[in-house]
Amino acid sequence: MKRLVTAFLTLSLLLMLAGPLAAKQPLDHSVYTEWQRIQEQAISRDGRWVVWSMAPEESDATLVLRAVDGDARHEVPRGDSPRFSHDSRFLALNIQPEREAIREARLEEVPAEQRPQPGLGLLDLETDELTEIDRVAEFGFPAESGDWLAWLHAPPAPDEDEDSADNDNDNDNDNDKERDDGRDPGTELVLKRLADGERRTFDHVSEFAFSADGRYLAMAVTTPDGEDDGLKLFDTRGEESRRLRSGEGEYRALTFSDDADRLAFLFRDQREDDERPDAAFALYHWAAGEDDASRIVDEESRFLADDWHVSKHRAPHFSESGERLFFGTAPAPVEMPDDDDVLEEEKVTVDVWHWQDDLLQPMQLEQLEEERKRTYLAVAHLNDDGRLVQLGREQIPEVEMAMEGDAPVFLGVSNLPYRKEISWDWPRYFDGWLIDVETGKAELILKTVQARPEISPAAGYVNWWDREQQSWFAMDLESRDVVDLGAEIDHPLGDHTNDRPFADNPQGRAGWLADDAGFILYDRHDLWLVDPANGNARSLSHEKGRERGWRYRFVDLDPDEAAIDPDAPLLLTAFDEASRDHGFHHAFVDADKAPVERLMTAHRYGRPVRAEDGEALLFTRENFQEFPDLRVAMDASFADTRRLSEVNPQQADYRWGQVELVHWDSKTGKPHDGLLFKPEDFDPEREYPMIVYFYERASEGLHSHRPPQAHRSVIIPTFYTSNDYIVFVPDVWYREGYPGDSAMESIMPKTRALAEEDWVDADRVGIQGHSWAGYKISYMVTQTDFFRAAAGGAPVSNMVSAYGGIRWRTGMSRMFQYERTQSRLGKTLWEDKSLYLHNSPIFMADQINTPLLMMHNDQDGAVPWEQGIELFVALRRLSRPAWLINYNDEPHWPTTFANREDWQIRLQQFFDHYLKDEPAPRWLESGIPALEKGATLGHESD
Repeated sequence: MKRLVTAFLTLSLLLMLAGPLAAKQPLDHSVYTEWQRIQEQAISRDGRWVVWSMAPEESDATLVLRAVDGDARHEVPRGDSPRFSHDSRFLALNIQPEREAIREARLEEVPAEQRPQPGLGLLDLETDELTEIDRVAEFGFPAESGDWLAWLHAPPAPDEDEDSADNDNDNDNDNDKERDDGRDPGTELVLKRLADGERRTFDHVSEFAFSADGRYLAMAVTTPDGEDDGLKLFDTRGEESRRLRSGEGEYRALTFSDDADRLAFLFRDQREDDERPDAAFALYHWAAGEDDASRIVDEESRFLADDWHVSKHRAPHFSESGERLFFGTAPAPVEMPDDDDVLEEEKVTVDVWHWQDDLLQPMQLEQLEEERKRTYLAVAHLNDDGRLVQLGREQIPEVEMAMEGDAPVFLGVSNLPYRKEISWDWPRYFDGWLIDVETGKAELILKTVQARPEISPAAGYVNWWDREQQSWFAMDLESRDVVDLGAEIDHPLGDHTNDRPFADNPQGRAGWLADDAGFILYDRHDLWLVDPANGNARSLSHEKGRERGWRYRFVDLDPDEAAIDPDAPLLLTAFDEASRDHGFHHAFVDADKAPVERLMTAHRYGRPVRAEDGEALLFTRENFQEFPDLRVAMDASFADTRRLSEVNPQQADYRWGQVELVHWDSKTGKPHDGLLFKPEDFDPEREYPMIVYFYERASEGLHSHRPPQAHRSVIIPTFYTSNDYIVFVPDVWYREGYPGDSAMESIMPKTRALAEEDWVDADRVGIQGHSWAGYKISYMVTQTDFFRAAAGGAPVSNMVSAYGGIRWRTGMSRMFQYERTQSRLGKTLWEDKSLYLHNSPIFMADQINTPLLMMHNDQDGAVPWEQGIELFVALRRLSRPAWLINYNDEPHWPTTFANREDWQIRLQQFFDHYLKDEPAPRWLESGIPALEKGATLGHESD
């Protein structure tokens, strides 16, 4: 008995000692480089394999291959960009160099071409054998054949010799010669037959393309001296190579037709005596059975308007039938003067802003590169002697195709007449043109539509959303009859959540049935199938969504198909608006039955991706506690699902948290929802500090996972619940003209109610947000001293000066934002000055008594950083505690990991000091003098 008591006491002591060691740890900033993120994923065509890459911040990735049915698994360090062969037998991937090796090379200022380069990995899924190839710039399989793999080597480092032994051609490898056009010569292309591993190599290839069936491999050849440039075609069946064109110049944009019987490419002649503009290319075409490629059009063709040319900025492509070849044309670029003999100080560099400009000068400059590359669609009718037709034109810059390019008519879209209005009105306006593909004739059929029109897949209709009538409309392109697609639906089709000063967006649409037999659209809850011929409508979900308070939406499992197959069950997502539960159901176009539930749980599900040749579905599942790991359902019934990844098992070692949905009425009586995050071991007998974080509305994200991360601007609730904070995330609803007051009316009633709970320390409540939330915080602290501390990033403090400013990232005027979108004022400055003054914190800065931390960076392209400066210098003069953090040369938020981590450290230090009485770090207590900039970050505390 004595021995038994001794053993019991010993065991008790061990458990007591082990307890603290086994206790979960709070999250800290070191975990950012520990937490993995899934960066890309794919499922093989046969559905037997799933691959993904994952990596923590600032760390090398790992590529993981996992068998769906079984335990087979393969990991490739530093692997990414995976691609399965068509037969799912092989997996090709990039193998990146070690990050540390790249870092060391950059520190030593090693030239980029001499740094470690990516390689290629080829994994045989039957033998589990991995083959690695160094210095690979590009690789590819044929789209519909598993027989071949080709890869293009990166240029050799300056101290390497290019080994051309066994190459297909016998060009010499004198890479020391320079081309007249300054272009780099091509490199070695390797073609591997996967069945037996046999290889063929080709010299000086700058670009390559497979035909879909893998029969042909086209190669642009760029030699060091230009003398042997050309376009080569290799026939993998006969293993024969031939040239389709020779001549010094640039060959690019190699494109096969779907049936592999045709090839198109662009060519720019580079002969020394050639005076054609650098931008001018010729379009060439080759058809099976022909010896050479023939020229379709060049800048001398009468088809082109004066000073127009074939553009390199639009790759040619064939219609599905192969009978049409589309390409881009463009006017000659503006010639720039030769100013090599002019000093910089002798040049005039000036922007001229003109009141009649369609776009503001800054917006023109931001879009300059895009405008220089703008092309206008043209077509060659190959079965009609290559007859050329211009489809797009300067007044119709965009053309939307139908029937995979084989439709008799296309839709032209233009917003050019309404470009001035972009500065102050929203959404944008469009005109629609019907373009005859045979003749190029364009007919204006829609004007001043405040939504982009679309052409149906079979080219029978054009559909659009009418904001004024709040319905979908369709025009029969043969009769020109217009049908109201929502006339027989008794429920609103507009988005009920819109509280901005413009007419509602639509709830959305699933799209068209095959052959334009019907159009599927949404109300708030259900799907409706509408006959475009007469407007007859019926609910495909039998209005079960409305009955249950759910939202049904269509999941497109065949994104390559333009239309929906009416004979296949429709996979729908289902979202319970009350509980925020999520899942999948099936609806049926032809069967008269309600949606069939497949899966419905207290989770959030990612969009499924179906194996192309199978039934398996790849998807994710998550909630606040559960990371969105990869799962596979063996078919769309979701009866047999399997979890494949376990990306962050270390989460079990850390304190996490819990979340609940909360409800209240705002000051005006409007029902509101929000999220309340509590510590994992929440104790109702204990008082916790609380942080209010918000943006607009987030309550539908109840089941979203929130891993720790060095976020660019805002707090992560998980991090703070792990460190004994309560976090409240309220939804905000707005009254037009009063965004600041709306924030007060939405947020404060529940915040005050929570502060009255025994488990919230009412004297230790903070508030945090960025950008639009940063503005609202700046306004709120002029109205209340309730908060112990506030952190508002990139705030608009002066709506008068901000209204007339520029969003420098886009070059747009800020007027549209205040009148029509997020700021929700609804009027111009001169229509109601009082609104702009009333909503501007700067004019009430003397009412701010709350310590205010701002982060506003000097390259902010969304909110001018002068807005933060205005408020800061006002508070500084008023002797109110305020800080302005500026990450040099950063935009609206910090982008580098170092800066993001630093901001998260400062946020925690700020709130820990004011809400937990932790010692103030030096930067918070006394600042960092410019003399010490770079010497210290001031995180330390005295």
